Amino acid sequence: MVHTRPFEYEQDESFIWELYCSTRIEEMALWGWSESDKLAFLQSQFIMQQKSYQMQFPAQNHQIILRSGQPIGRLITDTSGEALHLVDISLLLAYRGQGVGSAIIGDLQKEAEAIQLPIRLHVLQGNPAFRLYERLHFIVTDSTGLYMQMEWQPLLQK
Repeated sequence: MVHTRPFEYEQDESFIWELYCSTRIEEMALWGWSESDKLAFLQSQFIMQQKSYQMQFPAQNHQIILRSGQPIGRLITDTSGEALHLVDISLLLAYRGQGVGSAIIGDLQKEAEAIQLPIRLHVLQGNPAFRLYERLHFIVTDSTGLYMQMEWQPLLQK
């Protein structure tokens, strides 16, 4: 069973770092960098990501995704504007492709439908999650070249 709980900095800081590194490992394996160069790059990118999320979404809701009580991912959302923003969803490699992301996003779709807001997200070009979002009826609404904006619309209640 998968569920979420609020992010707690002291308890979850090392897990969030491990999770971030796991999302970049395949990409970085192709670069031929030394381990120290990889670590320095990851640290700087991790810090920039956290600062960027905080600046763009100061009212974010940061959750830890759990399976059998163990952290397996994170979910960051923000509902402070005219949409429910899916800021980030990340899972450890061992839990990808098992329906966890679909279940979490399905729950977000129910939440968005209840409050009658669209869900918006940005996905990096080439990210395998794009296919998941398409299966869950998200459509591309804009492209910056590096990222695509996608949106899911709730059924309007009459």
